[in-house]
Amino acid sequence: MLKITIFKPHIISAFLAIFFVTTAYFFLGSYNTYILNKEKLKVLTRQVRLLKERQREIERKRRIMVKVNNFINRSRSLGLEKDKWASYDVNIQEPVSFQEAEKILRQTTNSPSYYFKPVTLHVKTKIESDKKSKQNKPPSTSADSLETKEGDILLTLRGAFVVKQK
Repeated sequence: MLKITIFKPHIISAFLAIFFVTTAYFFLGSYNTYILNKEKLKVLTRQVRLLKERQREIERKRRIMVKVNNFINRSRSLGLEKDKWASYDVNIQEPVSFQEAEKILRQTTNSPSYYFKPVTLHVKTKIESDKKSKQNKPPSTSADSLETKEGDILLTLRGAFVVKQK
């Protein structure tokens, strides 16, 4: 028995050392697994957030597409198709009286069956055109022949009438 009592503290120390090493080994393995799972959780949380954002974006685009399709269907029901409209170009550049200019400009107002798409409108009084013709141009040009016609103003109007065909 003497031999066992002498080795008894060494056995307990050896047992505790083995127990400590085994516990440390399992603790480090568990801690490593914990750290990996924590990183996986971060990645998965980020992916879930990205997927929710994508889902919201897809839903927003779907709502926009529904509105666009409703608008297209409504436009077609009103007859706003490209093939159902004709375009007539307008290019007026001549001297006219004030009454004629007023009549021309009144005709360019829009209505349910046609509208005027203006490109340019330039109005020059006869006084302006007389000053410019004397300063810049010789008297035999074609612009002067337009200016010598009767009229109070030189009207330049370019655009197009877009008319709904029936």
